[in-house]
Amino acid sequence: MKLILACIFSFGLHLSDITGEVASALRQGNARDLAKHFGNTIDLTVSGKQEMYSRAQAEQVLRGFFLKNPPRSFILKSKSTGNTATPYGIGTYTSTAAQHFRVYFLIKKIGNQSFIQQLSIENES
Repeated sequence: MKLILACIFSFGLHLSDITGEVASALRQGNARDLAKHFGNTIDLTVSGKQEMYSRAQAEQVLRGFFLKNPPRSFILKSKSTGNTATPYGIGTYTSTAAQHFRVYFLIKKIGNQSFIQQLSIENES
């Protein structure tokens, strides 16, 4: 029983770590740090364009987004807690031009590692 609780607690901490790191990368507009949490491929939606990208391609798309929409802030509004089947995070990204974007990401656990499986950045207006 102690081992099971330790595993659940450890998984929850790891999700908290990845969620915090993703939020930090979004606050900084850092595509490279964000891409560190991608698997080999990611389902990425940016401003209505949805595609399956390799890690490198997704990093380039996000770099372009951040250049066009430099970050003012990112606020994580909701995230999964505990051991859920589909860990997620939802927040608001605000650019220096005061544009607001809804950000949503799903996390997938493979073995002992967690990866962002899906990331969506959509204009809120």
